[in-house]
Amino acid sequence: MTDALTGTVQGPEIVLELSVGVPMRDGVRLFADIWRPLTDTRLPVLITRTPYDRHTFAEGNGGEALAREGFVVISQDCRGRFESEGEGWVPFELDAEDGFDTVEWAAAQPWSNGKVGMFGASYMGAAQWQAATARPPSLVALLPECCPAEYWFPAWGPGGALRVGQRVPWALSVAMEEARRLGIHDPVVDEVTQAQTAAGNDMASPGQDALPAVWRLMDYRPLRDIPFFQKAAPWHAKSFGYEERHHPRWLRDNPRSHFGSIDLPVIHVGGWFDVQTSGTIEAFVGMREAARTPAARRNQWLIMGPWTHWDTSSGVVGDIDFGPDATLDVNSLRREWFGYWLDGRPTHLIGRPPVRIFVMGQNVWRDEYEWPLARTRWTSWYLQGGGSLATTPPAVLTADEYTFDPGDPVPTVGGRLLMGRAGPVEQGDVPSRHDVLDYTTEPLADAVEITGPIRADLWVSTSAPDTDFTAKLIDVHPDGRSYNICDGIVRARTVAAIPLQPNAIYCMPIDLESTSILVPAGHRLRVQVSSSSWPMWEPNANTGRPSGTDSHDDLRSAHQQVFHDPAHPSRIVLPVIPRREQ
Repeated sequence: MTDALTGTVQGPEIVLELSVGVPMRDGVRLFADIWRPLTDTRLPVLITRTPYDRHTFAEGNGGEALAREGFVVISQDCRGRFESEGEGWVPFELDAEDGFDTVEWAAAQPWSNGKVGMFGASYMGAAQWQAATARPPSLVALLPECCPAEYWFPAWGPGGALRVGQRVPWALSVAMEEARRLGIHDPVVDEVTQAQTAAGNDMASPGQDALPAVWRLMDYRPLRDIPFFQKAAPWHAKSFGYEERHHPRWLRDNPRSHFGSIDLPVIHVGGWFDVQTSGTIEAFVGMREAARTPAARRNQWLIMGPWTHWDTSSGVVGDIDFGPDATLDVNSLRREWFGYWLDGRPTHLIGRPPVRIFVMGQNVWRDEYEWPLARTRWTSWYLQGGGSLATTPPAVLTADEYTFDPGDPVPTVGGRLLMGRAGPVEQGDVPSRHDVLDYTTEPLADAVEITGPIRADLWVSTSAPDTDFTAKLIDVHPDGRSYNICDGIVRARTVAAIPLQPNAIYCMPIDLESTSILVPAGHRLRVQVSSSSWPMWEPNANTGRPSGTDSHDDLRSAHQQVFHDPAHPSRIVLPVIPRREQ
């Protein structure tokens, strides 16, 4: 039954208070919905803060379910978003102060026991870190899922090329609300509104057919100057001034910059095919090393599954079914984690090893004690002439070459995406392109487990003043099907001064991030080298000008060479885990 005056919905066990205004220090009110059990007992409080409309995400965040487990649950719109007051929303702006004020307001309410936890995925995970950097006294524990440890990475990581397939769809999804608030009329608004309706209002991972406007925006040049974003998301253009990983803009707000002042237990949840794979792992490792107290450093846990972004509910990822065990009940995890820290309930979590990983291929969960694993054997596989890949260094003076045309980039097939089909996906005819080089092993005599961070070192030359190189690790099945494991990119300017010298040879390290997979005997490993993957990354215009400033008419082709000889041993370094005796 609903009370028409107060907006309170009452059931047999739960009270839901709608549109509760929470005052901030500057007088702005941020509105929230609150689920709480019908009891006079003071209870622990869980908070999630979102820029995505708390009503849209309420069901997935488990407000009522967690309330039935004895928590007060608060779901709040961030400042300047949806019902909350404030103007000119900028990502992460004032989330630290607003998070602090919300936590302390909640702790002081008559239904609160004074202990608060924060939960949520993606931006809601980042909002937890922002609040934690402000150190509210009543904040006791965090449970962030798939979120960054530093904010440069989701825009430019891992190698300095703009993540178009993440940045533009995400900017569009949040800019739609700003357009509504400001009364901005633009053809993009009408088209996306219709597409959202047709797609069930899912802007978390819009598909090409559902949202063709997204694809046109990703192909717009100059990418910095997308007209709709100039009106509804001006921070998009400004971010092109922050390409450098160590720019003060990132260092100021990055959670990683503040780990040394944070004294909180945390469970970090991520996926091998998530756009935030590295961020999740870096937060775990960083807090284990640098958190303010020994207790905080000790009470960090990492859970990594085979998932894409924000989806732990299915074992089917991309084209691969990893089995029924490849899921995670996040509400059960939240209940147990926060029940222990906020209410003294028993839990099995504390006694476990701090790292829990899903080993793809073997399709099992395994507990570990550190990351990377101490027993790792770092193994180099070298690119060879004739397209082979072997553990012996190359002995012959050879090189391969191709022409990279940014107007015809290599299509992204699978991987760590928000836009399109993410996860492990059959690679199709990509290897047949003239601008893709393949290096493949002989069939493996024994199964090989690859668990940990992966790096490629490519010795290359180019005719361009600046360019990109990509590397992708692929599992090739005996029947010829091939599936991506992980990939990465490097923008040359992050390694060497530009303009690059024509035909000079440079070593370009490429971060392929981390994974865990058992590649069976009889399969082959393949390293694919190219210079683009669109829409995962912005194709380099090859001009040497700042990213996002080139028009379509400015694009120029580059002649690329990849060397593999005794003086220039291009390779991929794999974290091989010795197989234990069965």
